[in-house]
Amino acid sequence: MVEKILTVKNLTMRFGGLTAIDNFSWDLHENEILGIIGPNGAGKTTVFNVISGLYTPTSGDIRFKGTTINGYPPHKIAKMGIKRTFQQSRLFDNISVLDNVLIGMATISENIFINTLFRRDLLQKELASNINEAMQLMQHFSQVLVENPYRRAGDLVPGERRKLEICRALASNPDILLLDEPAAGMDPNESSELMDDIMRVKSLRKGIGIVLIEHDMVVVQKTADYIVVLSYGKEIARGTFNEVSSNSTVQEAYLGSELENA
Repeated sequence: MVEKILTVKNLTMRFGGLTAIDNFSWDLHENEILGIIGPNGAGKTTVFNVISGLYTPTSGDIRFKGTTINGYPPHKIAKMGIKRTFQQSRLFDNISVLDNVLIGMATISENIFINTLFRRDLLQKELASNINEAMQLMQHFSQVLVENPYRRAGDLVPGERRKLEICRALASNPDILLLDEPAAGMDPNESSELMDDIMRVKSLRKGIGIVLIEHDMVVVQKTADYIVVLSYGKEIARGTFNEVSSNSTVQEAYLGSELENA
């Protein structure tokens, strides 16, 4: 039986007189990729901001593995097992590729203080183990990252930056990964690699659920198990790619040529 890991019910987010999300409901299951699409201003990123704790919803309920997480701060939600990437890269540009991945490992920040106080040998063993795990993780996604793990992250090209962001998000073995427009700024070859990367996440992290916000309809078509379409904060359609692409309301509200190209 496939477990339900996230339930969003009647989610509403208002900013003064603006309703960014209007009574939005959906479920995410293990080993599932949900695509959320819609025009700019549809409320897609606001959904991520609410789930990840950056905003507290005006009303509605968000349950992660049966626990209501409304109003939890971002660090607590991340520690519980929900990680995300952003539209604009949030890497630490002035430190190494490897250190960016190590920062994603929650066990370091939790244990390093105690280990330093009492057992330096345990600290060294833990760091060695984390470095090995980080290198193995990067190996799955990019030979460029592995060949020079001490390279400054700010020197990476956009495609490699996205790969590093995914590695950092996966470093703590999350249950849910939220990908916010990962193909933004990519050329067709990089987008093709990204599709492989997204599917690779599922094979590396058994049971993980992925939510994908994306404007590149080819990426959505090739990766998402099902799709929800938002327009002005409201759901206007859901289903498989073929089902939503043939929906006249969706075509009028948003897609048109993008779907034809896909």
